[in-house]
Amino acid sequence: MKKILSLPLFISILLGSCSQSAEKENGKIRFMFEPGDLQFISSSFNPDQQTMSALYGNQQALSMLTAPDKKLTATDFEGADFKLVTYRMQDDPNYFGSKVNGELLLVERLASDPNGKLAYGIEFGQSLPGQSKEQRMAQILDQEPVQFPQ
Repeated sequence: MKKILSLPLFISILLGSCSQSAEKENGKIRFMFEPGDLQFISSSFNPDQQTMSALYGNQQALSMLTAPDKKLTATDFEGADFKLVTYRMQDDPNYFGSKVNGELLLVERLASDPNGKLAYGIEFGQSLPGQSKEQRMAQILDQEPVQFPQ
């Protein structure tokens, strides 16, 4: 009798533990941005717009953001390459009350030419409403790099 009761219990636990992924629940496919040679610099959250962003950059970009008082000349910008990746926030299906990155909304690039002049562009998505290129550039350059323990 004990074996008969334990078999249906085992089957119900097994079937109950199989759940659909978050991709199938909300109909959207999540994918991560591949930064290539760029390294993670910082992240930010905008709860009002329900977005989260990650800033990536090369060594020159990181040096720009860590310069004392950020007093730089045009030649200091030479070779700098930033990418700001913005996702829509979504609930984490694994942890109650937690948010994870969802749909990729925007990939912005800020890079310098050989003369050190910065150029802004959008590689994916559409620009945010009500913000100029200059405002977006200033927001990217105003980010504080995350300090990792060594």
